[in-house]
Amino acid sequence: MNEREKRKLGFIGTIIRCLISPRSSFRSILEKPSLMKATAVVLIIAILAAWASFNYRGKLPPPGAPPTGQLEQGLIIMEAMMPLIGVFGTWLISSALIHGFSRALGESGYFRSMLTLAGYASAPLLIQHAIRLADSFMVSQEALLQLATSLRLNPIANAALDIFTIFRIWSIVLLVIAARENYEISTKRAIAATVLSFIVISFISVFLLPLLARGPG
Repeated sequence: MNEREKRKLGFIGTIIRCLISPRSSFRSILEKPSLMKATAVVLIIAILAAWASFNYRGKLPPPGAPPTGQLEQGLIIMEAMMPLIGVFGTWLISSALIHGFSRALGESGYFRSMLTLAGYASAPLLIQHAIRLADSFMVSQEALLQLATSLRLNPIANAALDIFTIFRIWSIVLLVIAARENYEISTKRAIAATVLSFIVISFISVFLLPLLARGPG
C-alpha cells in the first residue's frame, strides 16, 4: 500500500470515527486540525447534492413556457448548482454563528477549528445525499411529479423537510459535540449556541429566501 492509499484510508477512517465516536475523534482532529480535509468532506456532500438535484430536475418538466435545447440544459444546471451553494453556505454560516454565540457566552476558541470540526460534523449528510443520489436514478417521473406538486403547494413544509431530516439532526448533534470540544464549554452552552445558530438558518431558509425569490410586488 502506497502513501497516497494510506492517506485516503486515513481520511475515510476519520469520517467513520466521527460518526461512531465523535468526542474522541474531534479531540484528535483538534490536535492537528486540517481545514483542507474538512473542506473536502463538505465538497463531496455538495457534489452528491448537486448531482442528485440535476437528476431530479431532469425528470421534471420546466416551469412556465418550456425552453428548448441549450437553454433548458442551462436552467437545469443552474438549479442543480443551488444545493451545492446551499451546502457550503450552511457550513460556513452555521460555523460562524456557533462561533459568535459561543463567544457571546463568554467562551474562547478558534473559528478555524470550529469550521474544521463542523466540516467533519457534516458527515451524516454524506449518507443522506448518497441515498438521494441513488433515489434520483430510480424514482419514476410520475412519483417525482406528484411529490414536486405537493411541495410547491407548501413551500414552508418543503424547506422544513430539507432542514429537519434524520441525518441533519444527527449532524446537529455532532455540531453540539464539536462546539463543546472546541470551546471547552458545558453541553448546555454548546446546545444553546448550536440551536440558536440553526434557528437563524431555519428562518433564512423558510422565510427570507422564498421572500427574496419572489421579489418585489
